[in-house]
Amino acid sequence: MPAERPGSGPATVDGPRAAAFKAETLSGRTVSFPGDYRGKLVLLDFWATWCTPCREELPRVAQIDERYRGQGLAVLGISLDQPRTTVGSVASFVKERKMTWDQVYRDAPQIAMQYGVFSIPAAFLVDGDTGAILASGDELRGDLLQKTVEAQLKTRKP
Repeated sequence: MPAERPGSGPATVDGPRAAAFKAETLSGRTVSFPGDYRGKLVLLDFWATWCTPCREELPRVAQIDERYRGQGLAVLGISLDQPRTTVGSVASFVKERKMTWDQVYRDAPQIAMQYGVFSIPAAFLVDGDTGAILASGDELRGDLLQKTVEAQLKTRKP
């Protein structure tokens, strides 16, 4: 059964389902999304090294990763640097900026197409158990990023 595009089908009664994919990270690990993230809230972050707004959002993403990683949040970066920037340059950028979360590079263009991403930065907050997209767009930018993540994490606690 093909993966549903965001907005194309229900994950829950209330919302769209994240498109499923398999991809290799910069570290060489293969991830199956969202299946490998059961029990987690996942920030799927589409970005690129050459994107000024992405660079401006990066400290916020790093802050929530550091702050909420132990509380059930995982960040998965999707680097849309192809063909402008090599995999080595992206890996160096990630290391220099201490981006400790997984990054997808090679399969990123196809994943972006699945999600209808035509401009970056773009982010989706996904329930790893159900694949439900819980938030996207402006809810995950600027000061709203932390507020949205906190609110969703609170709803997951028993």
